[in-house]
Amino acid sequence: MTSMLLSKRVRNIFCSVIAACSPTIYASNDTDLFSLDLTELMNVTVEARKVEEDLQNTPLSVSVMSREFLEQRALDNLVDAAYFIPNIDITTVGENSGCTHCAGITIRGVGQVDPIPTTDPSVGLYIDGVYHARSAGSIVNFLDIERIEVLRGPQGTLYGKNSIGGAINILTRKVSDQQQVRTQITAGEFNRFDASFLLNQPLNEQWAARVAVAKFTEDGFVKRLNGDLEGGQDELGVLAKLRYQPSKRLSIEFSLDRQLQNNGSAPSVLSKKNDDADLISLYNLVATGSPAIEPLPELHTFTDPFLSAATAENENRVSQTGYRGTIDWDINEQLHLKSITSYRTLDAIYGRDFDNNPVNIGFTHDEQTQRQLSQEFNLSGNQNNDFKWLLGLFTIDEHIDYNFRFVFLEGLYQGLETLPSPLDGSPLSAPTSIGGPNNPLNLALDLDNTFNNEVDNQSIALFAHSTYQFAPKWHVTTGARLTWERKKQQVITRLNVADVIAINRTDSAPDGAIEKSWRVFSPLLGLQYRPTKDFMYFINAARGFKSGGFNGVANSVVSARPFEPEYLTAIELGVRSEWFDSQLRLNGTAFLLEHRDMQLRGGESGENSGVEIFIDNVGNTRTKGVELEAEALLSKTVNLSFSVSYTDAKFTDVGNATEVTKASKLIKTPRWTTALSLRKVWPITNQHNLTTRLSWAYRSDIYNDVFNNEHAKQDALSLLNFYVSYPITQQLKASFFVTNLTDEYHVIGANDFTAAFGVAEYYLAPSRRFGLSLSYQF
Repeated sequence: MTSMLLSKRVRNIFCSVIAACSPTIYASNDTDLFSLDLTELMNVTVEARKVEEDLQNTPLSVSVMSREFLEQRALDNLVDAAYFIPNIDITTVGENSGCTHCAGITIRGVGQVDPIPTTDPSVGLYIDGVYHARSAGSIVNFLDIERIEVLRGPQGTLYGKNSIGGAINILTRKVSDQQQVRTQITAGEFNRFDASFLLNQPLNEQWAARVAVAKFTEDGFVKRLNGDLEGGQDELGVLAKLRYQPSKRLSIEFSLDRQLQNNGSAPSVLSKKNDDADLISLYNLVATGSPAIEPLPELHTFTDPFLSAATAENENRVSQTGYRGTIDWDINEQLHLKSITSYRTLDAIYGRDFDNNPVNIGFTHDEQTQRQLSQEFNLSGNQNNDFKWLLGLFTIDEHIDYNFRFVFLEGLYQGLETLPSPLDGSPLSAPTSIGGPNNPLNLALDLDNTFNNEVDNQSIALFAHSTYQFAPKWHVTTGARLTWERKKQQVITRLNVADVIAINRTDSAPDGAIEKSWRVFSPLLGLQYRPTKDFMYFINAARGFKSGGFNGVANSVVSARPFEPEYLTAIELGVRSEWFDSQLRLNGTAFLLEHRDMQLRGGESGENSGVEIFIDNVGNTRTKGVELEAEALLSKTVNLSFSVSYTDAKFTDVGNATEVTKASKLIKTPRWTTALSLRKVWPITNQHNLTTRLSWAYRSDIYNDVFNNEHAKQDALSLLNFYVSYPITQQLKASFFVTNLTDEYHVIGANDFTAAFGVAEYYLAPSRRFGLSLSYQF
């Protein structure tokens, strides 16, 4: 019976690691899978240090999600997967952008939730070795996944800039020498229908190709009064690879990936209102004396928590294409060269209806286009397994066009201009209050603004990494990276109703474009001790940085300026262990982070500018915590996976930041995260078993906004997913799943602007979902 458990475990959990991916894996006649233990089943390799190695030999805090990990927890994208990995939060809506394909990733309290492209992310995203520089377009459905590695930060030595929170390394399945044809369809609630097709085809002894295509459709679950829906998806993904292998030592792979999304806006509702808010009251006051505008009607709220009265901005579109060429060359027995060349294009549009009402309290509209060309060379060596080293070069050249428009209280400026005189009765020749034709004070309330940004980024880095075994049980690891960066922003800010250019910082303008360059050194030092084959202890100290940037919503000469990089220093102490004849795997890491020069919103007063709000380096934090992950074979038919993390994050300095104090809690940073997954195999016939998995995820309360507003606080949350699969034949498998089994109503973002604008929003996560999948391998 024990052997039966282990055989099915290979079939359903680890097929993506030890065999070609298929709906069901069957042992060959000469392989006794019934005799394998946890060590053999969990032979998980990672590329966390740019070379493949056993997870248990990797002295880093790494969590690995295989294809079966994702499938058996019914996880379709990074947002869903984050609940089941310790100490990570991933959301899409950013700082009220309404974007459904933008990734806001936070690891150990370090992250960036604003998708604006003039500010860089804090967690690096890599797909098949290619760095994806922008938040937009980073949330897509999984396609032909091999595994996902979550590397906690900083990863500044090997992965470079913008990885102080860590790096997410997504690896798709490689082209194989075996023919494989597989198709899968999934149907579920809200008219969900997904279809995918995979073909792996050897062409001859040297050439082979692999193509994966998938279409995902689903209706939204937030309904507008006009019949429109929010929160749905309409996505097409294509991944094509061509491999040329002229010899055993040389392999060249070309790939093309394409993603198209045409979704509605992020699902949001008006959670509370204030019809007497400051700006609403001002608008209504102006309306009583102006012929240009009418007073605002009362805002609509509903008892139905999935109903909205929004009428504006309901789109999320992204089109991105990537080209990659990878060369793997074993020069000789000791040297290996890897080259990754990539060119990517991104075009994205997204917007939101700020007030979720027919009246225009506010809406936003974002358009991004991005082009990036990157090149990486890795030369690695291995001398008698005592000394392993890697030398690398990385370059990226990026161009971004970003246009952002917001419109708040439409008509207010026109209403002020049509008043006969200032509101306080002062003369128009020397006004002391707003109101009246051509009153210069009215310009501050022209809240129909467009920000046109053009950004050019260049970065080049040299890096080195080595591991030396200086004693039979001891290794020392060293690493260093030197990065040069140069950035330029051209920005034009226009007040649309007044037809006034407030900011003009372009190459042709008198003050020129805004430019900045940096040079940063990122070191790493680590020590590993392996007393036995089942235990490894390590301690690491590392430093990384997040690139500086620009204010993409510059509304004055004060805010039209660059800000500097962030820096993070981390110390990790960890253990990798196996117990009870490899029936239990237990990995733990304790950490201490010192995060300084955080890019937060600051305030500055001046004689002519008043108080300006802009991004500045004004925050320092100290974070400590621990993470624990376990995998165990409890019985002949039962497997258990468990993880828990504890994080204590505090501000030690906030400078002149306007939105936080030293008592503030870090955004998107739960004190506790826990995940528990129980898998059981039920023998049905001599050849077929029913597999069930119950997965539970918990996170303690978090704040979804930097202000720590209680309305934007998500209370402690538990999510439960259920999965069951049965191989009907050797080719056909059926799976049934339920996500959010207990139907928890929860949010992935929130804000409260009832004092000024009269509205507060919830960005909603999906409710309970049922689905059925059928997969067939020819």
